[in-house]
Amino acid sequence: MPIKQAIEELTDLANKIIEELEMTFEETNEIERQIIAVFCFGGVHAIAHREGLTPPEAHGLIIALLIRKFGYSPEQAAAFAENLIQSTAPQKQDVMNAIIHRGIDGHRQYQHEDYEGLRHNITEVLIAVQEDNEK
Repeated sequence: MPIKQAIEELTDLANKIIEELEMTFEETNEIERQIIAVFCFGGVHAIAHREGLTPPEAHGLIIALLIRKFGYSPEQAAAFAENLIQSTAPQKQDVMNAIIHRGIDGHRQYQHEDYEGLRHNITEVLIAVQEDNEK
């Protein structure tokens, strides 16, 4: 799969998530956009595994998605991507790591057109993070 197709798949995944949340991208706040971006990184991981992409190719995918879909500057996207990559280390058990794993499941739900499951999955993540931030 060419990288361009992978970016299109990830952009469609992000669009589908926002659609399933019954909002527009403009209606999301920064925290919601960050959570959705982290969730979509699970999709990057799934695509990279499925297509046998190299780590630099996967890195490029998330940076492209963060710039094109989420409106980050190249510098912001690179820094965010680095944080995402560090969160995938085997010893990491942080919130980002958990969201990434939920995003891997979410990508599978997206591929199988289980949009109800996808909506439930991302909604649970958003609620959990929001509750954690309120503590």
